[in-house]
Amino acid sequence: MQSNAMPSNSLGALFANRSNNFNLIRLFAALSVIYGHAGVVTGGGEPDILLRLMGYKFIGGVAVDVFFVLSGFLISASAQSGQGAIYYIASRVLRIYPALIVCVCLSILVLGVFYSGDSFDFFSVSTWRYLWVNSSALNTEYFLPGVFDGRPDKAINGSLWSIPVELRMYFVVLLLHFVGCLERKSIFNLLFFVCALLAFFRPSIFNPSLLHPSHLHVVGMFALGMFYWVNRGSVFINPWVLLMMLLFAGVVHGTPNFGYAYVILLPYALWCIAFSPGFFWFNRVGDYSYGVYLYGWPVQQCIAASFPSMTTLQNTMAAVIVALGMGFLSWNIVEKPSLQLKKLFRKRVAKRVHA
Repeated sequence: MQSNAMPSNSLGALFANRSNNFNLIRLFAALSVIYGHAGVVTGGGEPDILLRLMGYKFIGGVAVDVFFVLSGFLISASAQSGQGAIYYIASRVLRIYPALIVCVCLSILVLGVFYSGDSFDFFSVSTWRYLWVNSSALNTEYFLPGVFDGRPDKAINGSLWSIPVELRMYFVVLLLHFVGCLERKSIFNLLFFVCALLAFFRPSIFNPSLLHPSHLHVVGMFALGMFYWVNRGSVFINPWVLLMMLLFAGVVHGTPNFGYAYVILLPYALWCIAFSPGFFWFNRVGDYSYGVYLYGWPVQQCIAASFPSMTTLQNTMAAVIVALGMGFLSWNIVEKPSLQLKKLFRKRVAKRVHA
């Protein structure tokens, strides 16, 4: 990528400078998921503050949208890094699977022992199905025999549903890169708008591969991230543009058109926040967001089961502290060492430059 061929305030030039707040945004989104899930886990409390203010989507859903927009952008960038398909696949596998498998195994071993009473069977079909389905990320299995029985929601980890959807999009990105679609802006944009129209008018076309309506929505957010990557040289980050989008969202708030304003506003607001100076130092801390996301729900369930008198806010605060600790451990013990293995698949040539 040649940043000098792009205006300095273009998305492409800003990204090429490598100073961004992506890690901080992802961590905040992971913590927001915990806050958003607290009412479901505890079975009480008022709707979260964002849902009360916006009246459109709860904060956990917005946070997942953030993950998918950023992922669509960054995964597309990874596919075009010039390192080839093997490196791309290895990078995705090393980023997703080691931490996921550890989380799934700990969920079985720890929650099965301490939160199932006497009804848990390590060798039952349900246990092995939970281990295989969630560790492979081919689909999502939510329950273990006897674990969290009697809780308002007895799911072991309600956050895992997004990972299989994301993995499918990784393969879509690889396919589009392989056929040269990501490199040809006009072709990609045509395909993007055709798919958007089909998703709007004929969403049933996508149903065989997307099992839930929310899956189609987050796929759309991922596709938006891809769209911004492909068009990064033509997107200009300007606070006045963001202000105009906010004003438009305010005007249509409470109407059926607010959903369109949300889809337009969210990605652009992310780019404005991502490249705002002042917090770039946070990238040196580490990326704890994935670990926080993986362990947030199980931690909340354990706290709610152990201290059922806790309020929703108390559950959130306690879960945030513990999940941050788990995210720290996951990053330093599992994720970071796993990602260092990527160098084994790196090409021994200079990275290819993309305009």
